[in-house]
Formats: sequence, structure tokens, C-alpha cells
Amino acid sequence: MGRIIDKISERRRQRLRALGRLASTASACSSSARHHPSDDSHHHHNNNNNNNNDKSSNSSSSSNPPFFYSFEFFPPKTEAGLDNLLTRIDRMAHRLDPLFVDVTWGEAGSTSARTLAVAAHAQRFCGVDVLMHLTCTGLTREQLSNHLNQAKICGVRNILALRGDPPRGKVRWEPNDVSGGECERAIDLVKLIRELHGSYFGIAVAGHPEGHPASRSVEEEMMHLKAKMDAGADFILTQFFYDVRSFLDYVKRCRAYGITCPILPGIMPIQSYLSFKRMTEYCGVSVPPAVMERLEPVKDDDEAVKEIGCHIAAEMCETILSTPEEEGGVDGVHFYTLNLERSVTRILVAMGAIEHAAPASDDDQESKNDCNEEANQSTNDIQSPSNGDESPISGRMRSVSISKARLPPSRKQFPWRPSAMESRSKEDVRPINWANRPKSYVMRTDDWDEFPNGRWGDSSSPAFGELSDMSHFYNFSLGSEDDRRAMLGHSPTNTTDVYEVFARYVENKVPHIPWCETPLQPESYLIQTQLAALNRAGFLTINSQPPVNGAPSTHSTFGWGGAGGYVYQKAYCECFVSPENANKLVAMVTDKPSMNLYAVNNFGRELRVGVEEGGITALTWGVFPNREILQPTIFDPKAFLVWAEEAFSLWTSMWLNLYDFDTPSFDLIETIRDTFFLVAIIDNDYIRGGNNGVTNDGGGGDGGNGSLWEALLAVGGVEG
Repeated sequence: MGRIIDKISERRRQRLRALGRLASTASACSSSARHHPSDDSHHHHNNNNNNNNDKSSNSSSSSNPPFFYSFEFFPPKTEAGLDNLLTRIDRMAHRLDPLFVDVTWGEAGSTSARTLAVAAHAQRFCGVDVLMHLTCTGLTREQLSNHLNQAKICGVRNILALRGDPPRGKVRWEPNDVSGGECERAIDLVKLIRELHGSYFGIAVAGHPEGHPASRSVEEEMMHLKAKMDAGADFILTQFFYDVRSFLDYVKRCRAYGITCPILPGIMPIQSYLSFKRMTEYCGVSVPPAVMERLEPVKDDDEAVKEIGCHIAAEMCETILSTPEEEGGVDGVHFYTLNLERSVTRILVAMGAIEHAAPASDDDQESKNDCNEEANQSTNDIQSPSNGDESPISGRMRSVSISKARLPPSRKQFPWRPSAMESRSKEDVRPINWANRPKSYVMRTDDWDEFPNGRWGDSSSPAFGELSDMSHFYNFSLGSEDDRRAMLGHSPTNTTDVYEVFARYVENKVPHIPWCETPLQPESYLIQTQLAALNRAGFLTINSQPPVNGAPSTHSTFGWGGAGGYVYQKAYCECFVSPENANKLVAMVTDKPSMNLYAVNNFGRELRVGVEEGGITALTWGVFPNREILQPTIFDPKAFLVWAEEAFSLWTSMWLNLYDFDTPSFDLIETIRDTFFLVAIIDNDYIRGGNNGVTNDGGGGDGGNGSLWEALLAVGGVEG
């Protein structure tokens, strides 16, 4: 959405404000203690306990002020690897919320197409800013200009300007080596970017805490680095290291030479002993004896090495972030992920950067999927990065599951993740229908000149994009045909076989279905049992939310928009049902004035109850200090018809096509597609939402008997 340097500067201001508040609080507490000495004498024992609790709380806060982090990825060599990586970036962006991600660039632009594809996807669909590597080795000014223009078209606004890999036959750059292109060194690329694009791009350059291999002296290295900054670079991203002292000394050295820009330390979690040895030797990175002493006893046990590697990385980060600025401390860290997810997630949970819903259990299917996915990743995909120019942590880390990691509510801007495209920077309203297929929504609205801000407006203009260009988009998030057969069934013959797939999805036993690209959202856990029962009764839910009446905006499940506000939402259910059940739902809603129903089948036959022509309903809204009321999620009948066309097409493109024509399985899915209705039901009475509602005290509703879920269960003949 913008230049990374601007976001780093804002995070720094936030950190300084937080530190200032902590200092003020500590001063106030100290003053209070001086003015009320009698309290200690009258309540000595109790106050000791309270002081211990306060001290623990303050210590935790002061040692963990706001800091940021970012991730590096490299483009895989295969289509399957690319699909897996795009899914992983999307998941990590959603669950971990990095400040940015960077994408590497192959020798002489050998991966340029894949680099641009990954960068464009992350920027456009994953809601995260991208720092795209660009190397000048072997490239002309015209080629570099073309790559920059392509990045700009993709919405990328940040470039890591590098010389590139050393000449063939050499492990690293040496003095007097040249790049073989029209820009000899990284500084020439920095100058070219500024010459062609002014301040449009934010520019990062590489730093080497243990010394650049091509520099003859520290003084010469600092001179060249200072020249890059003077030429227009904005911040420094360092080579990975394991000696924290070398990084802190490097930062102090830079400051002494007048280099005042942000410097991000490169942290590479250790994945295996052999890859660790290979990486450090290839890149000339020193390893402190203390690190080797921890690794050597378990070097043949990859899981033990990985766990110790996470401890080491977390300890490195905490040391760097807690070090005073004058001693080399900085505000953020950068992780070289090697395209892996689990280690970084464990480190961030241990550092308190993200929340962890619950410990992993033996029957946690998604956690097993997390582990298997990384275990199955080919070790050939772990490449050497470009030279480019029992502690508390242990306890917090041991039970971490990727699937349980989630952002604190205070860091969620809206219930949905905004796009990072600058053109969508003011977008703050979306229809609920694409909640579980957000990338599809972004793609289908990509050509809009303006995006809803403050209110939804008229959805009939501009038009939604066509479905025909989205085949690859569907494929990567649901896997191959074999993957889909494993999830959806090898040969279903009865409607109950299909119903069971939907039920298993809401029970987290199936990771995806065509209408839901991600596992069940945490807010739906509150109605998970009801959803599973409804699906087994033939009400195939693809979108739902429980009612919320004034929950704090910091609520662990429903919170969004920052602290100090209250959030609300109406109960909503969207499901495929048979014509018989559609008629039952019409009768149900007709008897309940607080509810609306809108339904359509694959041939365009519509059913409506209580839905006015053109009527748009706010489904989620929030009230915050010093802001107007926000309503980020709405229901629009016209947008629903657009979504319904897509929803019915998925029966064909993602399920029906798995089976041979004129087989029982083919006929079953075709019949469901052509006879079922897609039904959307809204319960406007969010105050009396029944036992499933959430009120402003964080608990359930008032227990009224008119809740949407109770009514649906009754229609389905299911006991609540």
C-alpha cells in the first residue's frame, strides 16, 4: 500500500509513544507510593502480592514494546511449489501480519517471471507490502527499467537493490570484481531507480554485520554503504548472522559513520544441522561456540535441532530488541523463512508478537496438516540465500501449532484483511458473500476506479469481473485433483456423502471446500456444533456468523478496529439447500419479522422474504472514539446474485469435474448443482440473539428463544 520506509517510521513513532507511556506510568506509580506510605503498613501482605503482579505485568510490557517483523521468500522452481508458496504466504500474512515480505531474484534475472508473479500475488491478494529483490548483475539499463516498470504495474513500491550473485566459479565477491551489466554495483542501481522513478519506490540495500567480502577494510565498507544511503537508499537489510554482538557492533559502527537509517537484522531459524552448516559455510557466517554447543548433542535429530534453533532465534531477537538504541538496538527483525512457516510462527508466539488460541492436541487435524506440509517439503527447495551485496521461551514454544496462531484483535483493522494495493487504500466496506474467498473478490473488483469508502453504494456499477479468468486462482488454494478427491470424496453416491464433507469441514477435519479457501474462522467456533448438525441435515453452510451486541473491540474472537471501541454484528447464515428445505426456510422467515431471506437457484429463480428492492443491510459495524461508525461488512441483494453465479459454478469447476461423465458421482453433484437453492438469511435482532450471541460483557446473549440457529435447527429437525 506504500513505501516500507514510511511504515517503519510510523512503527518507530508508535514504539516511542509506548515507551513514553510506560515511563509515565512507572513515574506515576512511584509518586503514588511516596504519597501513600500508610497503605504499605496497613496492608503489607496483600500489597506485596499486588506489587509482584504489577511488576510482572510492567516488566512484560516494558520488555516487549511494539516491534515489527518481516519475512523473506524465494520463488520455487515448479508450478506445484509456486502454488504451495502462494498459499503459505497468504496464510502467514493473515495469521502473522508481517510489516512486509520480500521476494528474491535469481541470477541475472533467471527467476524474474516467478519473482514478479509471487510479488504481484502477495501485494494484490494477501494484503501485505512487498519488497522485491532486483539485482544488476548482467543486466542492461533497459532491462532493469523494464523490470522496474513491471513491478510498478504489479503495485510493488519497494525494491531491495543488490549487485547480485558473484561471478560463476566464485563463492563470493572479491575486490575489483564487476557485475557484467550496465550497472556495476548496487549503488548504480539505487541511482538508476531514483533517476527513473524519483521517490515512488522505497529502496533497501544489503548490510553485512561481519563485513562485506569484497571490502578491504571496515572504513572502505562504511564509505560504500554511506554512499548508497546518500544516493537514495532508505534502509538496510542485513545478511543473516548468529553472533548478536557482531550485529550490535555493526549498528554502532554505522551510526558512527553517519548512517542513521533503519537497520533490520536478518534472522535465519535453523531447520536442520546439515543445512545450517551448509548455509553458514557458503555465506561465510561465523557461529559462536555457545550455539554449536547446543546443536552438537542433537545434530542427528532434525526435530530437536529445529526446536533449539527456534530458541536461539527467539533469544537473538529479544536481545536485539531489548538493547538500548545507543548500544545498537533496533525496532524490528527480518526472518529468512526458507519458505517454511512453523519455526517463524513458534518464534513469534514465544516473543508475544501473536496470540496462540490453545495448545496443540493429538486430535488437532489442522495442526497435523501443518506439520506434514512442512515435513513433506523437498529439501531441494531450501536454497542458499543470495550473498547480495529451559527458558521461558522454551515453555511458550513447545506446544505452538501454526493453526492456533492468530493476531491480537488490536492489530485487525477490519474483520477482513485489506488489500495492500494503493488503489484500494481507502476501501473499508465489502459484501459478506466473499468472506471465505477474499482473493476472488479482489480479483473480480480489481478494475474498479473507486472502492467503497464509508458506505457500499450502488453495486450495479461498476460491474464485477467475469469468472473466466480465474481458473488458476481457484486451483492453488485447493490443490490438485487428487487433493480435491481426498477432501471431497473419491466416489460419492448419496447426498449424505456430500453433507458429510461439509460437516467435516466445519469440524476442522477437512481443510478446505470450494467455497471456503481457509479453515473455519474462530468466530464460527461459537456455533460449530450447530453448524455441523445443520450440514448433516442437508443445510450446506458456506458462510455464517453469530450475533454480537457491543463486544469490546479487543475481544479475543470478535474484536477489530483497535482498542477503545465496541463491535456489533447480526447473525447470518448462507447455505445450499434442497427445494423442499428452501420452502421450509421461507415459511420460517415469514413467521419471524426480525429475519430476512434471499435465495436463488442455478437457473436464476429467486425467493425473497422481507428483502426490499435495493435494500442494503449492515451486518458488521463498530463504534470507536474520534471516528464515525464503521460498517465494514454488508449484505447487498445485487452483489448476492453475482456471488451466487460464482458459487454455483464452483460445483462444476471444483467438484463435478473430478468424476467421469454419466457416473453416479457425476450425476449426484450435477443434481445438487441444478436443483438446490443458495439461501442467505439475516437475523436483524442482534440484541436477542439467543444463547449464541456475545454481549458487551464478553458473555452470551440473554437466552431468547428466537435465535437464527435455534430456528434453523428446528427446521432441519435437529435437536439443539
